Amino acid sequence: MSVFAKGLVTILICSAVFGLISLPLIFRKVPPNPVYGYRTRATLSDETLWYEVNAYFGLRFLFASLFSACIAVALYAWQGLSAEAYLPISVILLLAPVAVAGLLTSRLVRVLRAARQSSNAEG
Repeated sequence: MSVFAKGLVTILICSAVFGLISLPLIFRKVPPNPVYGYRTRATLSDETLWYEVNAYFGLRFLFASLFSACIAVALYAWQGLSAEAYLPISVILLLAPVAVAGLLTSRLVRVLRAARQSSNAEG
């Protein structure tokens, strides 16, 4: 099996696992806990925020994983990269979904907390 095939299989399996992990979060089935979900002091201390933020994170994680898998398939079909160039790109494709979803979600938490603080100050 070539390095390209191994990379593709690894990325596709990880993307499938990421998708399965994201579904309970999207459907708000995971209660606040210290192990699974987008865990911060803010989300763990507010159940409403927990479910909203984790549904947001799960959806972005799912879409980023699907996008990463599509890029991996396209790179595999193209095979225009050397094995030395393909390896770091494969690692990026594995890490990108959680990084993208995490960064977008941290921005959402800041916005939601600021909105709640301003509404509490007014009321």
